[in-house]
Amino acid sequence: MNRTVHQRGWLALLLAGAVMVALPAAAAADQTPIDPALPTPTVTVGSNCGSDISPAWATVSSPPPAGMTVSIGVPRPTVNGVTYQGVVHAWDVDGSQAADGSVSGLPVLSQTVYVPLPLSDGHTYGWHASTYNGTAYSNPSTPCYFRVDGSVPLAPVVTNPDFPPVGSPGTPTKAAGQLTTFSFGSSDSLPSGCAEAGASDCQASGLDHFEYALDQEPGMGAARIPADAEGKGSLTTTLPWGVHTLSVVGVDAAGNRSRPTGYEVSVPWQLPPPSLPTLALTAPAISGRAVQLDVSGQLSAAPYPSGEAVHVVKNDLAYPAGVTLPDAPLSADGTFHIADVPQVGGANTYTVTYPGDSAHQAVNASATVQVSRSATAVSITTNAPSYAYGATARVTAHLGTTYNGRTLAVYAQPYGGKKALITTGTVDSHGNLAATYKLTRKTTFTAAFAGDYRYAPATTSSTASAYAKVSESLSGYYESTHYGSLLYRVYHHTAQAKLNATVTPDKDGQCVRFQTQRYYGGSWHTQSTSSCHTLSTTSTGYATLSLTKAVNSKFRMRAEYVHSSKDTGNLSTWGAWQYFTVRP
Repeated sequence: MNRTVHQRGWLALLLAGAVMVALPAAAAADQTPIDPALPTPTVTVGSNCGSDISPAWATVSSPPPAGMTVSIGVPRPTVNGVTYQGVVHAWDVDGSQAADGSVSGLPVLSQTVYVPLPLSDGHTYGWHASTYNGTAYSNPSTPCYFRVDGSVPLAPVVTNPDFPPVGSPGTPTKAAGQLTTFSFGSSDSLPSGCAEAGASDCQASGLDHFEYALDQEPGMGAARIPADAEGKGSLTTTLPWGVHTLSVVGVDAAGNRSRPTGYEVSVPWQLPPPSLPTLALTAPAISGRAVQLDVSGQLSAAPYPSGEAVHVVKNDLAYPAGVTLPDAPLSADGTFHIADVPQVGGANTYTVTYPGDSAHQAVNASATVQVSRSATAVSITTNAPSYAYGATARVTAHLGTTYNGRTLAVYAQPYGGKKALITTGTVDSHGNLAATYKLTRKTTFTAAFAGDYRYAPATTSSTASAYAKVSESLSGYYESTHYGSLLYRVYHHTAQAKLNATVTPDKDGQCVRFQTQRYYGGSWHTQSTSSCHTLSTTSTGYATLSLTKAVNSKFRMRAEYVHSSKDTGNLSTWGAWQYFTVRP
């Protein structure tokens, strides 16, 4: 049939992101008459018919025919014995091609019209229909527009965190009947030679949904999962025991189907009981403050699921109850790494916990790093090097520069005794802390600084000596008298003067000696000094003096405790003079 395309005016199409372009749809009407009285064909809904703003999507059959087909409804009345025909005019909106097709009227509601217009992937096309009675054409129908997507989507990528594919590393973390989620991902391919979607003649319909089936390829009526804007979807389901393959196909908006992707899994009847792994930590014994230190670890019984982590808590002087550090990611082989920059010196203990998973029990381990601290000066002094028995010593402890600790503790440890705290407290503005202590024997005083966040603990000691105590008394006298302020005991010349001595503290087996002096010529003169007398079990001793030839004389006696190398607790000590006189 000879005809020239008929359409008056211009048609405009707004392509996605493109400028509106006016294109001629038919030749001038003066070559073929148009009879407005002729009825316009009806266009079947869904027959590649969309608006110029929103064209319908169509695909290309395989192998592609050299044209396109549409369905129209052709009016059936007969005029002068002539049955109407349906005529379709189609064109590429880029103006490169146009073609016509026709079909004889038949007693059916719709007819398929073939138009020999080759369709190109990514291009947009328009068409309209007219009725032809042999001599004239009707006004054309409202134009329809469609885009061609002839490229299939990429084969979907299927993943599942609970069931690794058969033949890959790892073991299932769930068993038959437990919910599990499969994730799908794909994208719609652009026409060949296109760099980006949306460019002129580079249209792609986009991924619309996924179809899936278990242990067979998805067919007619297969279950669907919608695809989101990023081309992703997911399926949460349960699987029976055994080896199964989930087949997934990606389908774009034009109806193109991707190659199927098969994801084969082995589903156990039940999971084995979780194993108890070992957790080994490697950390430096010592490290500098305010510099990075590294702690590495290894969990046995690998592999471990993706996305797992270990929890880390650090205990130090600032946080004795612990402070939480960032989690450390766990590699599939069970290794992890912790980096920290400690600001507090002293013991920094890192406790690492793995909370466990379906295949592993929870486990934890700790490692302690001694973080360096600066040294400070600590001293301790007494107000005398030695003291009488029972005398009070004044002890002064001093603390030098520190960071946030200004407390000292002062201890005393008498010879042969236990170390005891005598005071603790904050030093004054001069760094001093004072205490008092009664000495009964040689005593070591210790000042202790417990350390703070930046300064290390420090101790120092000092020793003070103590004299033994010698108590004396005379016996055998019959009365007492005074010469000046001195008390004298009075003896008969027939009696014996006896000087009794007691040494404190107990010095059983140690030595005491006695000295006697006589007064004449205006001064005292030593008459005798005894040898060592061994102290009794009660720490006592005595000496006697015959007075037969001592009438009208004045005497005095005293005892001296003489410590031996066996006694390092007290110094040697003289007792006080005991005075007496002799009468006939």
